[in-house]
Amino acid sequence: MELQTLNSRSVSVSRLTIFTYLAMVALFVPTFYKLFTYGWKYADYSHGPLILPVFAWLIWRKREVLRRPVDERFNLPAFVLHLFGLSCYTIGSIFYSMVMESFAIIPVFLGVTGFLFGRVALRQLLFPAFFLIFLVPPPGFSIDMITQPLQMMVTAASAFVLKSSGYLISRDGVILHIGDYTIVVGEACSGLRSLVSLMAVGSVYAYLQDISNLRRGLLLLSIIPIAIVANIIRLIALAMITYHFGDAAGQGFFHEFSGLVLFVIALGCLVVVDVMLARRRSVS
Repeated sequence: MELQTLNSRSVSVSRLTIFTYLAMVALFVPTFYKLFTYGWKYADYSHGPLILPVFAWLIWRKREVLRRPVDERFNLPAFVLHLFGLSCYTIGSIFYSMVMESFAIIPVFLGVTGFLFGRVALRQLLFPAFFLIFLVPPPGFSIDMITQPLQMMVTAASAFVLKSSGYLISRDGVILHIGDYTIVVGEACSGLRSLVSLMAVGSVYAYLQDISNLRRGLLLLSIIPIAIVANIIRLIALAMITYHFGDAAGQGFFHEFSGLVLFVIALGCLVVVDVMLARRRSVS
């Protein structure tokens, strides 16, 4: 009789967990509709839909956490997190703030998890939850604040390298004049897209490594210069191909394909940095 009671309670707890998470998903269905409709239309955040399967995989790796018995103790931090998330969701929905409404997914998920399974589960699912920050499209003004300096930096650095290499080149803001050709470094060429994508992939890579938090932080910081240098190399190569083979060659297949190639190279550079940090630690 006691075993039957325990099994019945286990089934009811499992149903409670499933029902709670389904209710949370239902709450954010309108949010994801908005994200798919226009929130991820920014070129720099078109990777948004790819974040969801990665998040699901990260949760799957920690699925044992969600199979624990429900913690019946009152968890104040989780309760506060949940209220904060619901407040963000409400304010974002009322004032049409896509940023705040989609950000609310993180504290609501953490609040629900902590409330059901306790602080240990909350800590173990912190990274999968905060990984969702990469699906939140930032406000337009913040994109402009980051994009414009990146455009100027990439353009100036590329012009300096090409000029030092003997090419006749001049720069006017984000416009390069090389030979008879003019190359405009647009917002899509600023490097923000590759920077955000590398941050997303790099954060997962660092999370999966059995390393110290300091080394994880150094890896994540290294992504910024790696992404910027990779984009400078891309622009230099684009300018050289345009100069030697014409505008059609530079703006054609190479323009589209080079971004993917340099992204893979940048990931390789991240692994090299990780190996160098590991060797330095072993030597010291």
